[in-house]
Amino acid sequence: MSSNNSPLPNFTSLSQRTALYRPPPTSTPPDPSQKAAPQTIILCAWFRALPKHISKYTTAHQHRNPSADILLLQSGVADMIFTSHATQRAHLLPAVEILRAAHAAGNRILLHVFSNGGANSAVQLAHAWREVVGTPIPVDAVVLDSCPGSPDIRLAATAVITSIPRSQQWWAVVFVWTVIMPLFISPMLVGSPNLVEWLRRGLNDGSLFAREVPRVYLYSEADRLVPSSAVEEHCAEARNAGYKASLVRFRGSAHVAHVNEDKVRYWGAVDEVMGSS
Repeated sequence: MSSNNSPLPNFTSLSQRTALYRPPPTSTPPDPSQKAAPQTIILCAWFRALPKHISKYTTAHQHRNPSADILLLQSGVADMIFTSHATQRAHLLPAVEILRAAHAAGNRILLHVFSNGGANSAVQLAHAWREVVGTPIPVDAVVLDSCPGSPDIRLAATAVITSIPRSQQWWAVVFVWTVIMPLFISPMLVGSPNLVEWLRRGLNDGSLFAREVPRVYLYSEADRLVPSSAVEEHCAEARNAGYKASLVRFRGSAHVAHVNEDKVRYWGAVDEVMGSS
């Protein structure tokens, strides 16, 4: 089933930034021996991710777990910078209801997060869930691909500019530094964290993400947008906070492209973190 507004074939649009895939009734039933396999997958895409790029991951999940539902959360720079937290969470209420049904059914749930855009979606979803249900988001494992980034303003600016189509980047530099970055750093003027620091803290907040839920960070030495040091520092902070966190480092892959370097290693890490929950 699909909606005219859905970003991908066979996905139904739930709201402007949320879509759901339900496997067809004829899909292969789950293998009883694969007890760790997810029945629900939440995929939080990166800023301005194109459908053809998102589908690389949704298709892989469909092939690997043909009976699993996939809840897709998309985001743009404007969502993170110009839209209030309350409004972002209101937009995610349909996702909360899907998640609540999956949790009530006893589904094993995987949270697959890409870049700072996806991390913002994940943290906002966890906040929306907590506001409705009062508990940490009920996922069984977390995969953090190319995130979280550094709160350094120069890297944040580069990430935003890169998310804008190349044909428009001639004006993007001026716009980012004169309009977006002042909004990005304005919380710091009143003693609050900037937006990237806010999501970094959110990912390690035990009231949002339970500390017993295992997570794996997939990152690269060659990522120009998210330095390996930013990921490693966050992993260390997570471990110090009591999270079961592991690192899988790739050597030459670009941002949100680690699966291209070693597909077996990438998906093996996903399987391993699900199996450890």
